[in-house]
Amino acid sequence: MPVSGIDGSQATAASTANTGQVVSKEQALGKMDFLNILVTQLRYQDPLNPMDDKAFIAQLAQFSTLEQMTEQTKWAQMSYGLSLVGQPVSYNNLEEGRVEAGIVQSVRLVDGKPVLSLGDQEITLDQVIEATKLSQVNDGENE
Repeated sequence: MPVSGIDGSQATAASTANTGQVVSKEQALGKMDFLNILVTQLRYQDPLNPMDDKAFIAQLAQFSTLEQMTEQTKWAQMSYGLSLVGQPVSYNNLEEGRVEAGIVQSVRLVDGKPVLSLGDQEITLDQVIEATKLSQVNDGENE
């Protein structure tokens, strides 16, 4: 079976996706991988038989789509983090190895990812297990 990527990364990603395995962040193809593949294709193309312009445009469109999806994901995560300000959350305390709860006091970006501040504790969105609207908590106490 021929390898379709410059370094086999496309074939590896495709075979991993077909087997249903979860790809870690280190193994996932990112925008820089896409750009490196594109530049390598342009650098080593046969000058007498250049790359088809339609294929080149399709790859640029894929690159643009990937960039837009990445930005949308960042904004969605930040919006979700902002919606949690003032709300109680349950989270995995990775240092203590147990589930804890607290009220989100603020959100800030660290390396482009939202970090929630719960007083003296800072957590990432990945650690959040449950978020409850404050009005739901108060309604439950009144019953």
